[in-house]
Amino acid sequence: MGGKISVDPNRLEDLANEFVLHLSKIEEEYKSLHMELFNLISSAPAEYSHCFYQVGDPWGTGNQLADLLSEMEIDLRMTANKFSDADNLVGQLYKLHEKYGALTAMGALASKQLAFYGLGFTQFMKNTDDVYMYRHMNALTKLSDVVDNSKFRNVARAYLNPTYLLKKYRDVPFADLVHKKVAKYLPDDVVKYTDSSKALFEGVKHRALDSTTFKSFLQTGTKFAKTNAVSAVLVTGAMEVGGMGLKISENYSKYGDNTEVLKRENAKAVGNAVNNTVAISGGSIAGAVVGGALGSLVGPVGTVVGAAAGSFVGGLVGEQAAKLTAGIAEKAAIALKEPIHAGLETIKGGLEKAGEVVEGINKGVDFVNDQIKDTIADPIGKVKDIGKGISKAKETASSLVDGAKDFLDDKLSFF
Repeated sequence: MGGKISVDPNRLEDLANEFVLHLSKIEEEYKSLHMELFNLISSAPAEYSHCFYQVGDPWGTGNQLADLLSEMEIDLRMTANKFSDADNLVGQLYKLHEKYGALTAMGALASKQLAFYGLGFTQFMKNTDDVYMYRHMNALTKLSDVVDNSKFRNVARAYLNPTYLLKKYRDVPFADLVHKKVAKYLPDDVVKYTDSSKALFEGVKHRALDSTTFKSFLQTGTKFAKTNAVSAVLVTGAMEVGGMGLKISENYSKYGDNTEVLKRENAKAVGNAVNNTVAISGGSIAGAVVGGALGSLVGPVGTVVGAAAGSFVGGLVGEQAAKLTAGIAEKAAIALKEPIHAGLETIKGGLEKAGEVVEGINKGVDFVNDQIKDTIADPIGKVKDIGKGISKAKETASSLVDGAKDFLDDKLSFF
């Protein structure tokens, strides 16, 4: 026989807020007691100083109690957030859409890469030494020569990607940059990583792996990882900074009149953003390297497509890993809550205005959630209510029309 447990996330959050208030008072109290004791010992005559040797310092005990309450508050608020997320049907649908969107984006990237290779814009082949080399389509090579020798060289490169104007791409042919734009990697890097990966697998297979082969794999793999790291960190960082901004704005709306809670929650938002960026980006980078290495078994095209798939899977793994370290990141960020709060206070006005918008959106989401739950609980009754609402609207409209008609008949009766 099973039953349901009803938990109000708002009550849990209120309880967490009370923890913060008590925590703040305890911190003030033990710091004050510490200073009073220090002053008392300092002002005591030298002949009586030995009387204080066994007197405990309230700083250590108070700090331990504050740490314990802080951890309890973090756990309590995390629990409240999990209950709130489980009760948020709109949020669950959005997360499904987010995952679906990520899968679609990965499929689109792989399709674009395969189409690029399938149309022959860049081809890979082995030379007489069984080492891969690449060759671009004649039309692309000729276009590249024209662009690289024209006054519009930099304009064309910037059109592909502004970063292609950097010094490290100065001597890279335009055709190679087109390949990087589509496949994410320069063709020379793909070739080198494919060759070193295949050599590594062959060495392991025949138990003939030497330090030179392993060193080559590490070097080419590091360069391959750096290429993916730039996009992974930028994309993940941008997403997390955006999410952090929304969370901080929401905190100003919810806890603007409770400074101690506001400081902690904003610090947590910053800590989580950093934690997620490191974990997800790290997973994505590692996944790209592993996926590229495995894909190299079928050649350079497999290296590129395998890296894209590995990057996506690694990002998902990193997302789960971030949940395991979230508490540690929050606790570390709380230790810096004062400087974080001071920095945010300089842009307080904008955050408060953004918070009002976020609060309005949250109310809209709550309304939609309530409507969905009511419909699930009583679908027939909900349909009837909708029918009654439509009928009432029709009656109101009809009444307005009749009233307007009577008014006009009365005013125009002289005709």
